[in-house]
Amino acid sequence: MMRLKDKVAIVSGGGQGIGEGIVKCLAEEGADVAIVDLNGDNAEKVTASVKSLGRKALAIQADATDREKVEQAVQKAIDSFGEIDILVNNVGGADRRTLEKAFAFGDELGAHILDMMSLANEEEWDRSYAVNLKSHFLMSRAVAPHMVKRKSGRIINISSQAGKDPDPMNMPYGTFKGAVVTFTHALARLLAGENITVNCILPGLIYTPLWETYATLLTHANPQLKGMSPRDMFLKTQVSQVPLGREQTVEDIGRAVVYFSSEDGKNITGQSLMVNGGQVMD
Repeated sequence: MMRLKDKVAIVSGGGQGIGEGIVKCLAEEGADVAIVDLNGDNAEKVTASVKSLGRKALAIQADATDREKVEQAVQKAIDSFGEIDILVNNVGGADRRTLEKAFAFGDELGAHILDMMSLANEEEWDRSYAVNLKSHFLMSRAVAPHMVKRKSGRIINISSQAGKDPDPMNMPYGTFKGAVVTFTHALARLLAGENITVNCILPGLIYTPLWETYATLLTHANPQLKGMSPRDMFLKTQVSQVPLGREQTVEDIGRAVVYFSSEDGKNITGQSLMVNGGQVMD
């Protein structure tokens, strides 16, 4: 029995990586899905996979950090499907320029605490805020009135284990991923009386296109890793740190989203779920 039969979901950043996994899991459980992504081609590709499962799908090219674009995207979804039952705020990511500067310091970074503070400039902090936190707020603000009107809804925010265990070499990312958890708590309290649940998922190590970029930078910066493929580097240096001894998958995150979205999760709100093989324990 499908747990989300005929429900309607809207997923931001659903065109690849974790977002794509979330979309497919929702569709497999019977949901129709609107995929909002900055990359329209990626959104169209995922839309095709949803339709192949016999569900309705809509690709919407939009910047989730732009209020006007977000409001237009949400209205398109409502015009197409008539309602929205589930919102998944998945947009996020580390700033490549910040990572490049961190790796350029190499092993000398630890001796220069103030250099750590200045790794990301003001512009990079602003970008990280927009992508990792503002996008969640804008999508939630646009969707919530429709859920309030129907006295029903599920909102799931995607954070990161970095929100609980931030890397000082990428301070903006960890800071705003942590803020997503706080935002989840506040929004859950605000909407609880409207029969709307709000929860947060904190993924661990998942080999997405973003992680491939990170791994590529690391292999180039570390002489001991040179010649190693990004995938091999990920498995050797990262997955080895996971207590359960295996990496997480995009489907792991998608199944957690399905749980929070279904009747099984109707009395759970304001909670943060680590899906990380025990690497960071709450």
